[in-house]
Parts: sequence; structure tokens; C-alpha cells
Amino acid sequence: MISFYPYILGITETLNEWNEKLNNIVGGHMDNAFVGALVVGVVFVVSAWGINTLNKK
Repeated sequence: MISFYPYILGITETLNEWNEKLNNIVGGHMDNAFVGALVVGVVFVVSAWGINTLNKK
């Protein structure tokens, strides 16, 4: 488990970078319901794609 620690840190760093980019892109537009729904939809599609990809044998 300890051997995977650097990989976990790398993934966490990447997710934090993506979070900052997403906040910068939609930060001023989040008061709009359409943009919020679009962001939720994109997160759902990416999550479903990731789960589908990781569950392939």
C-alpha cells in the first residue's frame, strides 16, 4: 500500500488542478441555472465514462 502513495498524491494533485481550472472557468457563471445544470451533467458523464472504463475486464 505504501508503494502506491506517490500515485495517490499525483492523482490528488491532478484533481486539485482540475478543480481550480473548473472554478476559474465557471466561477462567474454559477448563478445561472443552465450553467450549473451543464456542469453537473458534464461531471455525471465523465464519472459514468470513468466507471465504465475502470470496470472493463
